[in-house]
Amino acid sequence: MTADGSTLLLPTRLAPPPAYYSMMVRHVGPVAICRGERFDKRCKDAHRFTIADTRGLLELTVPVSKPYGRTWATTSVSLHGRWWEVMWAALESAYGRTPFFEFYADDFKPLLSDPDRFTSVADLNEGFDRAIRRAIGLTKEITYVDAGRPAEIAPFDPEPYWQLRRDTLGFIPGLSILDMVFNLGPETLLRL
Repeated sequence: MTADGSTLLLPTRLAPPPAYYSMMVRHVGPVAICRGERFDKRCKDAHRFTIADTRGLLELTVPVSKPYGRTWATTSVSLHGRWWEVMWAALESAYGRTPFFEFYADDFKPLLSDPDRFTSVADLNEGFDRAIRRAIGLTKEITYVDAGRPAEIAPFDPEPYWQLRRDTLGFIPGLSILDMVFNLGPETLLRL
């Protein structure tokens, strides 16, 4: 939060868990996302998210280029391993049979079609954030800032919801918000 406590400042994250968006929804004042958060190699959440596929948890990572930037806004996305194709194939395989995947696929596919579109990790995260908020119907205005100290993500345990593989894997909490989006569609915002 800012010094006056009115703005919730969140760190830049790639398709984060529902807790991140729950904080946005529940905060009464303005919300900002810090693009200028200092680069930390140990902070994998800035360029990695977790989904569930047929075997369980699957972490999807966007590689970053060396030399690393000082912040996530100056750290480049690498083209190594054609990660954008791998990531789209994983999402399609994991969620292609969910009720809302086809409905939202056109919002997310462009983000994973042109890797040169995003010059930094923060740019990619912003693209995903905008698509996620559009998909869940979160109309609160979010600003992107280059400095500040982001808040810690508060714990949030949503009520178990319908997941495609719940019968075989059980309910898996803490997955990327994309899990809720593809499984619940517009109901996602109500759950947050």
